[in-house]
Amino acid sequence: MSNSFFERANPPPRRKTCTACTKAKRRCDHGQPACLRCSRRNIACDYSAPPIPIRSKASNRDLVVRAPKPRRQHNQSSAAPSPVPLLDDNAGSSASLTPWSQNPDLLPLDMGDLEDVNFDLAFDELITSDAFLEGALIAPSLTPKPDDMLVPSYDSAPGSLESVIANRLQYALDEIKKVPTTVVMENQAPWSHPCLYRAHMPRDMQGKYLMSPSTKSTIHGKNLTVHSPDAQACCALYIAKNKINSSFVLRTIQARAHELLASPMPKNRHDILARFHAVLLYQIIRLFDGDISMRASAQHTLSSLEHTILALLPFVKWEPEQPATGPAQDYTACPTKDFWQEWIFQESARRTIFFTCFFLVAYSALVGTLTNGCEERYVFCQSWTMSAHLWKAPTVVDFAVAWKEKQHLVITKQGFEEALRDAAADDIDAFGKILLVSALGIEDARLWFYNRGSSL
Repeated sequence: MSNSFFERANPPPRRKTCTACTKAKRRCDHGQPACLRCSRRNIACDYSAPPIPIRSKASNRDLVVRAPKPRRQHNQSSAAPSPVPLLDDNAGSSASLTPWSQNPDLLPLDMGDLEDVNFDLAFDELITSDAFLEGALIAPSLTPKPDDMLVPSYDSAPGSLESVIANRLQYALDEIKKVPTTVVMENQAPWSHPCLYRAHMPRDMQGKYLMSPSTKSTIHGKNLTVHSPDAQACCALYIAKNKINSSFVLRTIQARAHELLASPMPKNRHDILARFHAVLLYQIIRLFDGDISMRASAQHTLSSLEHTILALLPFVKWEPEQPATGPAQDYTACPTKDFWQEWIFQESARRTIFFTCFFLVAYSALVGTLTNGCEERYVFCQSWTMSAHLWKAPTVVDFAVAWKEKQHLVITKQGFEEALRDAAADDIDAFGKILLVSALGIEDARLWFYNRGSSL
């Protein structure tokens, strides 16, 4: 080993400060036989070391390692001293080294010149062995805290949101996801009458899709080729989506949705309602498909639904509330064809507004942003007609029969539960089932249908 190795183990003593300069806390020039400061003041200059403070046994246990002062060599001119053994058989004596079997490379240090320094830092008062056995350290500054900006607080009871979704919203979500298929196959939705676009379908809803021998796109086994896609044609594209054409289909739907939302609002009431239905279809597809970019785009444009509501409101006639005791008595004895067609438009408009408000509230609950309740969302809604017989009537004759012989209920925001007491199971259509399950819950809704001899 080199000489420097042993010199580090036994360094030369440092020059000490005199007692007078130490007490006065002044710099000492270590002059001999007296320092400059003591000579000027004619005071005694003593370089003797202060007495070693007596420490208690408790303070001795506080230090993990205390190296003893090594003995100074009397013959400085002799060869390098032999290494001091790290382990001593007399470990219990005060002059022995504390054995460290895990770190055999440690060497004793010369602590003679630091005898006046107190190393007792009282670590046992800060961290004890019991702290690791009984519980976590009580140190707020050492405990990481969640960032309130990144992790918002959730004050609701655990599982409450999941329970609401499973009990009240899951049925509605399942029915909403079926809408693109029913629009293509049945030309209807729970809020869009099947005869609404029988005479004329505005461009925002229509789309040119033709049957072709190609096998790349099929709907229920039928081959399909789509040109000039609009809302209904985009629904046909969507239900024909597979792993091969999914990117093309989603890109087409996204582009058509952006084009529709960027176009000016039409003036005709039928065109406004058709645009309303088209926007709803695009939002449903983009929100519930699972594609991240489509969902983000749909969330960013949810306010377009409220703008369309405001455009449609001036053309909507709200039915006054009436007793749910039997067939309507406030209209002509035999409804005419014009009356039926007007009812189709008005009821589709009323249901569309009602469903849109429900849709916005439901989606806000899904993403956890519903804070002020749902009353403010239903400020536009006043009434809708609950009658599966009137809604499903395929002709004016069937409509007239249902109007005269079957009861129909005018539902308002405050009168839904009252109407359910008098309604029969066959009075509830798909739209009514969505709202009924959302109001009562899935189990109570099933019980309601069972008590009336039917099922949900």
